[in-house]
Amino acid sequence: MDESSLKSKFRGALVGVVIGDALGAPFEGMQTVSRPAIEDVLDADVALGYTDDTHMTIGIAGSLIERGGFDGAHMAEVLARNYFAQPWRGYGPAPPEVFRRLREGARWDQAARTLFGGQGSFGNGSAMRVTPVGLLAHRDLDQVADLAEQTSIITHTHMLGIEGAVLQACAVAILVRAVDENTFDVGEFVAQLRARVRAPKYQRRLDTIEDLLPDSSADRVVEELGHSIAAHESVPTAIYTFLRNASSFTEAVTYAIELGGDTDTIASMAGALSGAHLGLEAIPEGWRNRVEGTDSLIQKADALAEMALPPRGSAAL
Repeated sequence: MDESSLKSKFRGALVGVVIGDALGAPFEGMQTVSRPAIEDVLDADVALGYTDDTHMTIGIAGSLIERGGFDGAHMAEVLARNYFAQPWRGYGPAPPEVFRRLREGARWDQAARTLFGGQGSFGNGSAMRVTPVGLLAHRDLDQVADLAEQTSIITHTHMLGIEGAVLQACAVAILVRAVDENTFDVGEFVAQLRARVRAPKYQRRLDTIEDLLPDSSADRVVEELGHSIAAHESVPTAIYTFLRNASSFTEAVTYAIELGGDTDTIASMAGALSGAHLGLEAIPEGWRNRVEGTDSLIQKADALAEMALPPRGSAAL
């Protein structure tokens, strides 16, 4: 893959995060969403702001760039600092509690472990922000999985929360590595993801994804995969949404929102996957211009790409 194609995929993935997030946010919590309702939002002459999904993605990317890789204490401090600067971004109850504990002196890898009776959170908060990890480490899936787990335990220590982040990050990495979108093999893609998770709830849903393709009803998709804030009921849904609409960014994001539920997060994760697969050029310029933070995310994508590129003069990607 040439350098320009790689940078396009990095840009597409991070811009996909914010577009799915911002476009899905007005519909969060609705059981279903109509296509005309989504089109009304797109047609309105107003800017679309992002939520905690993108806010934390920015924090993850910023820390990786500033530290030249993963630094748990630094990343936790960046996430906490960003939250206290803009707490109105739509955060759920668990991350702010973790950030308060961090400010009180808790270690970055211990602050979240006592949440929910010591079980930790299995929400999708660590999956929705993990795209920068999949980009930076995309050449080594073992490293992607390890870094995804480390970034997850800052706020999400339940196995289901961790594996949701691993699944999303590995999916992004695999799609970045795919050179030819026209020869993309769905079965191989799902098999690679299945090998990265152990929880039966993920294994079953990944098996179900192939059964649901190409065009099961929305009711069946939600019944089989879910559309809630739980990681195991949203990450597989985002993967299915992408696979169902693998050749179209706009359809992937729109379909994710139509399913209802946690629309901003599922559309954000689906947008990241579609952007990583198709590149920035597949995202309508009009959509990019409507959404807050796009230029900043493109800059971060370029910085991550420079970090991920092999040394000059080495073998091709």
